[in-house]
Amino acid sequence: MSLKTVIKLMQISLGLIFFWYGILKLFDGVSPAQELATTTISILSLHMISAELSIKLLGIFEILIGLGFIFGIYIRVTLLLFFVHMIGTFTPLFILTDVSFTQAPYAFTLVGQYIMKNIVFVLAGMCIYYFNKENKNEKIYS
Repeated sequence: MSLKTVIKLMQISLGLIFFWYGILKLFDGVSPAQELATTTISILSLHMISAELSIKLLGIFEILIGLGFIFGIYIRVTLLLFFVHMIGTFTPLFILTDVSFTQAPYAFTLVGQYIMKNIVFVLAGMCIYYFNKENKNEKIYS
């Protein structure tokens, strides 16, 4: 299997995960990350965005990232949105430490572990970014 194929599969799988997570956020109470996401967004927005609106906007944001990765469209914009999103996903480690750790900074709760898995997502995004950067003239989907 070629590197190009592996990157393509990584990009599609990352897209499917984001699309799925985004869809779940559009239905109240279905996403296991709903409370974590709404609490984080509320704090970051200085309580100016309601929980109902924030979870829907986050869901749409994730769906757009997912579709960008799945179809390989606007990949630079998709990657930018993705990396901005990834920064946001790590903020609970700093602003919601009681939810993220049983003993900060080394003993994670299940929520903290859920957040830390995003390191793998970031590395996958970096692989996609650098592959595209090195192969500017060649589309991943040919």
